[in-house]
Amino acid sequence: MTVAYGIDFGTTNCVLARYTGAGVETVPLTDALPDEWANLGFDRVLPSVVALDGGRPAFGWPAKTLTGARLEAVKRLFAVDDVVTVGGETLPVEVAGATLFAHIRERAERDDPLVRAVVTIPANSRGLARARTKLAAGLAGIDVLALINEPTAAAMAHARAIGADQRILVFDWGGGTLDVTVLQAFEGAFVEQSSMGVQRLGGLDLDAAFLAALTPHLPGADAWTDDERNRFRLNLELAKIQLSQHAAVQVALPDGGGVQITRDFLEAAIRPLIERTREPVEVCLRESPGPIDHLVMVGGSSRIPVVQRFVADLVGAEPNTEIDPMTAIAEGAAVAAGILQGTIEDLDFHVGAEHALGTVARNDLTGASEFSVLIGRNTKYPARTSQVYTPVRDYQESVAVVVVEGNPDKPLDHEDNVVLTDWEIRLPEPRPIAEAAIEITYEYDVDGILHVVVRDVRTGTEFVDEHLTYGAGRDPADLDRMRAQVAALMSRR
Repeated sequence: MTVAYGIDFGTTNCVLARYTGAGVETVPLTDALPDEWANLGFDRVLPSVVALDGGRPAFGWPAKTLTGARLEAVKRLFAVDDVVTVGGETLPVEVAGATLFAHIRERAERDDPLVRAVVTIPANSRGLARARTKLAAGLAGIDVLALINEPTAAAMAHARAIGADQRILVFDWGGGTLDVTVLQAFEGAFVEQSSMGVQRLGGLDLDAAFLAALTPHLPGADAWTDDERNRFRLNLELAKIQLSQHAAVQVALPDGGGVQITRDFLEAAIRPLIERTREPVEVCLRESPGPIDHLVMVGGSSRIPVVQRFVADLVGAEPNTEIDPMTAIAEGAAVAAGILQGTIEDLDFHVGAEHALGTVARNDLTGASEFSVLIGRNTKYPARTSQVYTPVRDYQESVAVVVVEGNPDKPLDHEDNVVLTDWEIRLPEPRPIAEAAIEITYEYDVDGILHVVVRDVRTGTEFVDEHLTYGAGRDPADLDRMRAQVAALMSRR
């Protein structure tokens, strides 16, 4: 039977799982694991850290504990950066991500070939980050069967315990992002009803708030070297996790001493960030009203007791604890891969758009440019829609077509609105407005990659026919160079 792989490509940790017919299992990705972390369930996760140690690539725990330069949370960078610097080398961000995928593939293939997989992404991940995730996996030789939202994957991991006609709220709070999604289970299918999240809110931000609150109580902390501060940050991250089980813990200081920290101190330090999770939960409950039958909490940050109490009070249900929140997303992705490969026949899934997709058009009443929606938020994948637009003036020689993703209720220049791409289209001949209409078609596949077609209504000529994967608009030779760069980096090991 073909092995179905699922990859949770996380901001702070990656997890690999597979479905073999006998069930779902996680695949160990690391050997060099500190004992104190193994005892907390981190033996099945790989820290999402890349380093170049003397030019040799290192991943996971060896990279995370390295005192020199390292790259953390590469997934966060997909949405904002084109290049990154690690170990003195500048790399395209997709190449840096691809080396992590390549490491995962190498570790998996000690048992079974990893050729294709379902890869998870945050529900609030925008188009560029989705496309770069798919490209990074492809550069590592992994064919992406589908990109599915992490909350949907988490629900699918719990599928056997969830009956028909059940409503599930998934609270997914990992290292980098927060996603909240309400799903409905219909006879083995999971359909997203509402989804909302916060892109830069997760364990990394909790760690930063914890450190900021503690630093004034640590005499001499301002004089620590970068290496000392990095070691203390790692100790503090461990303390944050241990405080989910203990009322107080001792944290080692760089000078050999120690400081005792209580759970109450941690909770006070991160309380403002916990409050920021309220709005997404309340919005999803408002958009999809009705009682919640199952509360599923996944991601490392959701393991914190005060977070669990806060969310349970908002939702009116206790968290389901049957599956490890650290591995649930990868396990659900493996189930999705089994469905897509035909090895699982009694389950199905449907996902939807977290953000609206549209173009920039002029409002005829105000004359101002605005977000013209083609595919609305929460629209289920796959989706296809077309709309006709006309130029602003008679006898224009060209028109601009801008693909925008975000929130149409916000101004176009608001940070929630992201331009995915734009084209300046030369019209075949100057015409009156009434004869110069163009039709724009948007089509979303299950992987959340957008296909755009722009055609001349009068002649049927297609001006644009493009899938908005990040590599689609690049020179094939450039992609070949990136693949070669990944192979060269991995060969240094």
